[in-house]
Amino acid sequence: MRKLGMLFVTALMTLLTIVPSFGARKKIEVWCTDKEVAGLEPVAREFKKKNKVEVEIVVQAEVRSKYKQAAIAKTGPDIVVGAHDWVGELAKNGVIGEINLSNNDKKKYFPVAVEGFTYNGKMYGVPYCVEAEVLFYNKKLISTPPATWEDLLETAKKMTDGNGKYGFLYGIDNNFYNNFPFIGSQGGYIFKWEQDKGRFDILDVGLDTPGAIDACNFIYKLVQEGVVPPSTNNGVVISSFKDGKVAMIMDGPWNTKDYVDNMGADVVGISKLPTLNGKKTVPFVGARGFMLNSASKVQADALSFMISFAGEEKGQVAMFKAGGRPPAHIKACEEAKKLDPSVGVVIDSVMDGVPMPNVKAMAVIFNYAAGMIDKFKTGEQSVENAVKTAVGTIRGELSDKQARYE
Repeated sequence: MRKLGMLFVTALMTLLTIVPSFGARKKIEVWCTDKEVAGLEPVAREFKKKNKVEVEIVVQAEVRSKYKQAAIAKTGPDIVVGAHDWVGELAKNGVIGEINLSNNDKKKYFPVAVEGFTYNGKMYGVPYCVEAEVLFYNKKLISTPPATWEDLLETAKKMTDGNGKYGFLYGIDNNFYNNFPFIGSQGGYIFKWEQDKGRFDILDVGLDTPGAIDACNFIYKLVQEGVVPPSTNNGVVISSFKDGKVAMIMDGPWNTKDYVDNMGADVVGISKLPTLNGKKTVPFVGARGFMLNSASKVQADALSFMISFAGEEKGQVAMFKAGGRPPAHIKACEEAKKLDPSVGVVIDSVMDGVPMPNVKAMAVIFNYAAGMIDKFKTGEQSVENAVKTAVGTIRGELSDKQARYE
């Protein structure tokens, strides 16, 4: 009898090592930035309530690089929250999985968001927000911002005193992203889109067209006429605006909540970016969303969270209320506009903009184009020489390593 009892205990212990205990909880791990955690929390709570699956939200300082390193090693989170322009690199490395949405489901989102998360004809993310730069202004300092960049330059000059007070600032220093809206407004482009092939031609770079050079001359004028100091970076822009030292700034809606919390909703104004030479300004459009780790062991639960909760109208409205970023879901965005009219301004800017290409070749663009602007803004090189030299280098590197960067 004693031997029989021992056999029973041994069998039971073996079974417990194979079958998870009934009390054990399944868990999804999500990596995101500190600016997104507040928006995700209500959706995570709702998912846990309905599915009895916990969602652990982990804030990472360098999400993209840490995720890539972990996912290549077949570890990391089940879901990573990031920008659409990560897709090309991550998909090519095989560390994110395809998201199979029906055409009807895709129509729930702004087309630019779906396009952003599509690479080589496959979709690799569920978008949750769309963003593009806008003009923020301090209503205590200026009641209505100018409608053209030409007028804004003249207005800003009068408001700049040389002692830390400015009419207008933006992050010009070592930052191609912030400078592209001017270039895009005059017909400059990154890569030509091949509609029939559904991909970018990375050898067709349009940053040195006559219009692009005209735009770069305007950027140079902003510096030379004392409006924007050449060393101005994003940190200076943010702190100067919150401290009431600058009347107008070009920045993204990801900082709206911070500005309103610090300055008050009655002080912070938001408008579309002005026109240049009679043409609309064309900022980069960014879509952020949820991408699936191809090595996740709980893919069914992760996909359910991404598509049926975070990707639906109710979830995206909840994320907007908590985090403030304009939803990529069209119906959710309509609700967001009712709650905050400034969302409509951001969406207008999105509609004027172009999605940042999601191919690896953007690394080459950012590597040389920011330096291109740094060289001419200080007069180290003429505008045309700096632009032609940088674009020639970009074309050469992409031509030599085309397969690597597509």
